[in-house]
Amino acid sequence: MSTKQLLAEIDRGINALQKARALCLKGEAVAPKAKVIAAKAAKVTKAPAKKGGMSDEGRARIAAAQQKRWAKVKRAKKKAAKAAKTALVVPAAE
Repeated sequence: MSTKQLLAEIDRGINALQKARALCLKGEAVAPKAKVIAAKAAKVTKAPAKKGGMSDEGRARIAAAQQKRWAKVKRAKKKAAKAAKTALVVPAAE
């Protein structure tokens, strides 16, 4: 392809882009409210992005760890109650 042909092709592309730009500007001038309304409708119908989340496996791991902690607390409570009960029983003096 020669330089003249290349330049002619570039000019045709520029003209096509300028026509497309003019059509876009003409559409905005005719109905700006319609575009604004359409933009607002698009924003309203758009679902909010989901923030974070936890997998079922992660939830199960946390539940298991919590059960383990509570079991430890209950064991400590029972041990303390048993120690207190034995401390209350005082052997009779002879």
